[in-house]
Amino acid sequence: MGKKKKEKGMIRWSQLKRTLGYVYPYFRRYRRGFALMVVLMLLASPFEPVAAFGAKYFVDYVQKEPRLALIALLTLSIPGLFLLRESTDFLYKYQRERVCQRVVQDIRIGIYGHFIHLSLDHFDRGTTGDMISRTTNDVGRMQSAVPLLLELIRQLLKLAGLIGVCVYRDPWLTLAALMVIPTTIGPIIRIGTAMKRYTKKGLSQVADLTDHLQETYSGAKVVKAFNMEGEEVARFGAINLRLLKLVMTYERTKLLISPITNMIGSFGIAVIFFIGCLRLATGDTEVGDFVSYLMAIGFMYGPIRQIGDINGNLQTAYGAAERILETLEKESTVVEAPGASALPPFQREIRFENVSFRYLDEYVLRDFNLIANQGELIALVGVSGSGKTTVVNLLPRFYDLQEGRITVDGVDIREVTLQSLRRQIGVVTQETFLFNDTVANNIKYGSPERTQAEVEEAAKAANAHDFIVKLPQGYNTDIGERGVRLSGGQRQRLAIARALLKNPPILILDEATSALDTEAEREVQKALDLLMQHRTTFAIAHRLSTIRRADKILVMEDGRVVEQGTHEELISREGVYKRLYDMQFFLGEYETDGQAQRAHAGKALLS
Repeated sequence: MGKKKKEKGMIRWSQLKRTLGYVYPYFRRYRRGFALMVVLMLLASPFEPVAAFGAKYFVDYVQKEPRLALIALLTLSIPGLFLLRESTDFLYKYQRERVCQRVVQDIRIGIYGHFIHLSLDHFDRGTTGDMISRTTNDVGRMQSAVPLLLELIRQLLKLAGLIGVCVYRDPWLTLAALMVIPTTIGPIIRIGTAMKRYTKKGLSQVADLTDHLQETYSGAKVVKAFNMEGEEVARFGAINLRLLKLVMTYERTKLLISPITNMIGSFGIAVIFFIGCLRLATGDTEVGDFVSYLMAIGFMYGPIRQIGDINGNLQTAYGAAERILETLEKESTVVEAPGASALPPFQREIRFENVSFRYLDEYVLRDFNLIANQGELIALVGVSGSGKTTVVNLLPRFYDLQEGRITVDGVDIREVTLQSLRRQIGVVTQETFLFNDTVANNIKYGSPERTQAEVEEAAKAANAHDFIVKLPQGYNTDIGERGVRLSGGQRQRLAIARALLKNPPILILDEATSALDTEAEREVQKALDLLMQHRTTFAIAHRLSTIRRADKILVMEDGRVVEQGTHEELISREGVYKRLYDMQFFLGEYETDGQAQRAHAGKALLS
């Protein structure tokens, strides 16, 4: 509560410094364009003070020499001055947008770069909609801070010039006029505070809206399968309604600035007009001076109103800036050590030494030890949540362990660059992720230097080439978001082809063939067998065929290794592995005359 009470609706130096400190480097890239924008702003600023100051001489000349030609000439000069002002104003605003839109683009790229380099635990905690909203909506609102500040300077220059004209014409009357201005400050402060509050709430609501869209579009099949279209539309409508209420409250609050300042200003103008007329009647002032003064006063309330609007809009920009800066202050939990070196090509062994890992203060892996020699197949088995995925996530440093260490050929993986470590690891997961791009580009993802011939060889090895060439544009076919235009088995084979093309010395296979039909799996398994030769492979194993071939089987329970050995050794011990083997259905293999005959009896050892 105390913190909220301290929050003010006027521009605060701390807010200004923090926001400008972030956007300044981006504007500095376009310093020439920015300088031109400032020059044009200064040229567009003095019109009102000059017009008000010159009005006296216009009136005086007409009074002294009321010639039609002179009146016509002076009258025609008015549109000319307006044309000059509007032309300069147009050039200024165009240059402002030209610079600011480039800055928006750069800031968005910077925000996206920061997001994409954060460790995976950030993505586990956050929502996609919120991240998208901060990268798009918030950036657009925040970048307006600089042009708004320039506009604020412009309006202050106008106001200063107009006050100067008033003081020059009639200092005592000016003092009376300026007494009205403080009465506008209170409403502007309160309105600015409210606008900032509604902005932050509105941006959060936009994030919820984006998140709902992303979820339902991605999960359209599930929505339809459960006949939830109507309910999802209703949910979307409810979120939209909450956003609408916030937007209307924001707009209603914003629109109060103009009538409040205008009404207060009208009382000031009425007082000035009354006093001025009395001074005219008594001969204490001339008509030209009074007209000049009235014009200056009339022009003055425009900048005052604009300053109120700018304050409200700056509060909006600061509300967005706070959300963005909150994101930028989040640091990745996986960082390279200072002076990290490149990992030499893998040759001998990978060691897990007393490795423990906590997630949300709860241990999901405890005292894990393993030596995986070059060329070995390591099978990880156990029920869901036993810690298998955690093991394979720690090796490429998707997350960082809290205790123990992992070494590759004796080198701690925390002492090498992430790029050199991950370059030597290939990953094929159960949840295949493909990008909205062509087949070829998805296979080449991470290996852009590979040729088309190499892409096709990898596809053939993954049993994907035959279905690819039947697609409308073959390897140049766009497969849609997440590969929606392909079947599950086809997507899985593209992911395997991607790993084959990378040709890494270390492999992580997480249910690598679970999405394939029997015939396709046989062909892909042959390719994987070939790929695993002379390579170290960590497989979260679901199929008995993979488990039987493993050099080491690690049976896991509650984040610990409870048994370790080969298939035959573990069966003979009649422990946890034997119990899983007896209790769960699995995919068995039988061979007759060299032909693999498969009988699908259900699931493998792991669900």
